[in-house]
Amino acid sequence: MTWYEFWFFLHITAAMVWIGGAAAIQVFGILTKRAADPAKTAFFAQNVSWTVMRVFLPAALVVLVAGIGMTENLPWQWDEPFIVWGLVLWALVSLVAFGFLGRAIGAAGARLAAEGPSPSLGLRLRNLVWLSRVLLVVLLVIVFLMTVKPGT
Repeated sequence: MTWYEFWFFLHITAAMVWIGGAAAIQVFGILTKRAADPAKTAFFAQNVSWTVMRVFLPAALVVLVAGIGMTENLPWQWDEPFIVWGLVLWALVSLVAFGFLGRAIGAAGARLAAEGPSPSLGLRLRNLVWLSRVLLVVLLVIVFLMTVKPGT
């Protein structure tokens, strides 16, 4: 096994955990919303927060480190458009997801569990869900850039 193959394996595996997990959370979120049960929604939101910070954050860091390892072990240059855009979008998603969204959805879930449903809290959760969907689309754009490598 070469270093490139090692980094490539880690990169793909961590991306699968992060993106696949984020997609699965969207499906479970839809099912939770259909249940129309505030207790289930609160439980779901708090578990999403836990998963974002304890599963997705480490996976995102492995994606970054392995991507750096791959770049250093291949003839790619750091100024390749797909690498530059991949890093910029990775930083954007990471900043929003791990700096804001993970904690915000957990706080909203805790508030729902403590206070019960309210129109303002419902709007807050709905907005956080839409933000998570936008971030998932951005992650898919990164996958597109990494696989198609436009500009090379």
